[in-house]
Amino acid sequence: MTRPLLVLAVAGLAVVAAPTASACSCIAPGTPRADLARSDGAFVGVYLGRHRLSPNAFFYKFTIVRRVKGNLPPGTIHVVAGTNSASCGLQVRTGRRVALLLQRSERQWRSSLCDQRAGNFFRGVPSRLLASC
Repeated sequence: MTRPLLVLAVAGLAVVAAPTASACSCIAPGTPRADLARSDGAFVGVYLGRHRLSPNAFFYKFTIVRRVKGNLPPGTIHVVAGTNSASCGLQVRTGRRVALLLQRSERQWRSSLCDQRAGNFFRGVPSRLLASC
């Protein structure tokens, strides 16, 4: 085999043998009002921890600081999301404040990295405006 053919063969093998990558892909966040209009619920809360629900999902536990939209439970809430950033799992740190947009599915609140916002995302927006979304 000639050297150029050998190089091509090795390069082709590397492409075939390379693991496939997956990544979370999100559209850019909108305004608080626009984001709320497409969600079933939303809150600002402090992340407490998580536990495994399935091989692909965690229950993330939060103390609710501010209810923004939806019939959310008092005190704490469990939110289902992926286990890592490739599956759009949440990127949260214990004790840190975060805002989450939620979807209601199968009697559970669900969210993702695409619906995670900074803890101050809803700051400065009057509650009566948010409630109308």
